[in-house]
Amino acid sequence: MKKYLCWLVMLQFLAYNGQSQNNSLTNSIKEIGIGEKIPDLLISNLVNTKYASINTRDFRGKMLILDFWATWCTPCVTLMPKMDSIQQLMSKEVQILPVTYQTKADVQRLLNRSPKFKRITLPFVFADETLNKYFPHKELPHYVWIDSTGKVIAITGHNQITADTIKMMLGKGSASLKIKKDNFKPYDREKAVLFQNLDYTQQDVQFQSLFTGFKEGLNTRLEVVRQQNGKVKKITILNGYLQFLFRIGWSDETRYFSNSRIIIESKDSLKIINRESGDKFVDWLKENAWTYELIVPEHLSANAFAIMRSDMERFFPQYAVRVEKRPVKCLVLERTSTSDKIRSGGGEPKSNFDPYGITMTNTKITLLVSQLNYLLQGRKMPVIDATGYTEGIDLLLDANITDIASLRTALQNYDLDLVEKDYAIDMLIIGDSPLYSNDGKKGF
Repeated sequence: MKKYLCWLVMLQFLAYNGQSQNNSLTNSIKEIGIGEKIPDLLISNLVNTKYASINTRDFRGKMLILDFWATWCTPCVTLMPKMDSIQQLMSKEVQILPVTYQTKADVQRLLNRSPKFKRITLPFVFADETLNKYFPHKELPHYVWIDSTGKVIAITGHNQITADTIKMMLGKGSASLKIKKDNFKPYDREKAVLFQNLDYTQQDVQFQSLFTGFKEGLNTRLEVVRQQNGKVKKITILNGYLQFLFRIGWSDETRYFSNSRIIIESKDSLKIINRESGDKFVDWLKENAWTYELIVPEHLSANAFAIMRSDMERFFPQYAVRVEKRPVKCLVLERTSTSDKIRSGGGEPKSNFDPYGITMTNTKITLLVSQLNYLLQGRKMPVIDATGYTEGIDLLLDANITDIASLRTALQNYDLDLVEKDYAIDMLIIGDSPLYSNDGKKGF
């Protein structure tokens, strides 16, 4: 039988059960565990039986199974006919006693209206407080097994309630069943999951796509965290304005849209980029910047930037962003000979890029071009790959990467060069969506 789990059920029951446990302190009722005996308890709130009251000692000589349930608990209601069948089959050895905190009217309504419940012969305990205090729980259904001497021998969920299991327990008389342990944490529907006391850690996050507004004290920056094999596992943009967000989102492992490869065709470009500096720029950011973070598992790593683009399109539907070829002046990476000095010798793909050197082992030349575009974005000219080289490469550039002369000297050791040329390249065009007006509202 499949395990049932109804969060609404548990939340409603938690509200009741929390009150019951508080009352237990004032009534000095101590929780009973496995191996302990249940006291003699008089129960007079009964329905569906000829008896006005019963005492727990009346069941000595039989196994007593307390079935804690509620009328709104779908699995509890579904299982009740099965419980009644087991009772009729093993009536001389077992007594099943359904127990609920709900009123007599609640129980009687179900008995009267449900065709399946009309045939049930089990006695029902309603408006219970005492048994719930002795056996506190948070998830339903909940079963307490008490042997013929009045000792608790098991506390289980519904999976263990079968005729065969009961016969086994009658024979053994010992606690050999899996103990049901409620591990319920209070959930606030108004709060994000990760900001509640639910014991989540960073290792629990398999996938995350997050937008927040501007946050004071964070500089605008990009962080791309990779696994050891070079695959993207996290992309973070802190306090990014729209041009920054779009150019990173529409970049990927094969291209990088530096500022020199962006054309803004929006009617309100001041929502997208601001050329001010200092406090004026920070004040502008407060109204026009967002933090974005994407965490992906390894099997989605290759789609990380595509996922990011999709997020941007959904979150900023007032803009239409596209890639279009236009002729511009570029720094073109070319091979200067047919001699292959960059072919990789194999091994685990690794790479490291900073302004003072580049190390690449068994990685693609497209990654080199992408990182050069990032490191040389102040040059106002995009770097373009014209090598046509598709194999893995090994490369060690010990140079000031931001100085073109120094970079070219290092590249020439591998028969590579950066040449300034006019080139038709992909440009990132940021315009307004025809479906939206300038105020960001739909125009239809």
